[in-house]
Amino acid sequence: MSNWCLIVDSDPTHAEGLRDFCEKAGLQVAVTESSAGARDLIAGTLFDVAFIDLDLADGDGLRLLGESRLEAAEIMTMGDRDDPARADEAVRRGASYFFCKPFDPDYLSPVLRDIATDEVGAESGSHVADSSCIVDQFGYLRGSSPRMRKLYRLLRKVAPTDAALLLIGESGTGKELLARTVHTFSSRADKPFIAFNCASVAETLVESELFGHERGSFSGADKRHRGFFERAAGGTLLLDEITEMNQEMQTRLLRVLEEKRLRRVGSESDIGVDVRIISATNRSPEEAVEEGVLRKDLYYRLAQFPLHLPPLRERGEDIAGLAHYFLNELNIRHGTELKFSVGALDAIAGYSWPGNVRQLKYAVERAYIVSEAVIEREMLPDPELEEDTWSVIDGSVRVEVGDTLADSERKIILATLERNQGDKKRTASELGISLKTLYNRLNEYETPSADRR
Repeated sequence: MSNWCLIVDSDPTHAEGLRDFCEKAGLQVAVTESSAGARDLIAGTLFDVAFIDLDLADGDGLRLLGESRLEAAEIMTMGDRDDPARADEAVRRGASYFFCKPFDPDYLSPVLRDIATDEVGAESGSHVADSSCIVDQFGYLRGSSPRMRKLYRLLRKVAPTDAALLLIGESGTGKELLARTVHTFSSRADKPFIAFNCASVAETLVESELFGHERGSFSGADKRHRGFFERAAGGTLLLDEITEMNQEMQTRLLRVLEEKRLRRVGSESDIGVDVRIISATNRSPEEAVEEGVLRKDLYYRLAQFPLHLPPLRERGEDIAGLAHYFLNELNIRHGTELKFSVGALDAIAGYSWPGNVRQLKYAVERAYIVSEAVIEREMLPDPELEEDTWSVIDGSVRVEVGDTLADSERKIILATLERNQGDKKRTASELGISLKTLYNRLNEYETPSADRR
């Protein structure tokens, strides 16, 4: 199957040269001079790569980057002049590259070679009722959908650099796995990878946990403490849920990132730091800035290269592939050979999975526990009931007579978390539990609740 390339270029001569170059790279090419023509073309064709001129006669080429049918495409923007502000904005909207015309063949060849030789996995469909469905793996990430393969291509380029990454995605999409993958493919792979959750530590302790403290610096500080920055020296530090950090700490963090020096609490001298920072959020960072939750200057410092993780519902056949993967893991771990029935796979493929990969993993584990040789449709959570389980309907969730207290608690916690759009502080407050208790519960839900055989 050939890969399709879209060229939207206001300069016909440049467009023709780019067309010849792309066709020699093994791509089928469609060319237009306008954004209107581009919209007509993408309505009928799914493109693997798109070259978009930012200076079009009928409008700003940046607007095309918001087209949903280009989400899985490798997007390269171009222009007649070097405009860093517009280039940065293009990257924030999903573009991988920006270059000034005319194009440089040596610059583009490796990118097009990756795309043209990117093998399309065999169609497994939701009707494959055995465990032979295999999804691609890149580092700790798994998936063969166009959205994931585009992400892999970006990671190959950005992982070896020291660019600060901001990972943006819904809860359960695998942001920490992505961060670990970046670390693995970086020059820092032999140094520590450490994750720090900005929402899981009391505000009064965040500075001490991140930057460390000296003995006697406050009550209970009976010895020197090395913070996360020092422990991650030479390696990678993931700042998860960065939008949950208070404004005062954001100011101090920004200073450390800019000066590459920190001062332990209670110390009178600075320490040099060499750490790659990856931050993550399940909120829109732009909205967080507008709401005053995230400092704009810190946002730009952290988001040198933003990466968006697609929700599972937008990953097509990755849903069935990941279900097979999780089942195979359980089979290997316990020496079993369970399989999915056709009906079970149809149900899995047809559900929207608002809890993303984490929810799918939990559902497969639960079905495995209650099944014998074949996982049937009825062993899986009913999609309609599962909507009630994970989503709030008129302010309520469904708790059945006979449900265990643990399962009822889980339903209420997850539904409240979804209603609050992943805001864990608000969820813990509404439920009357501590933030630490909430994190403990969520960690339990990611772990199989029982062993088999």
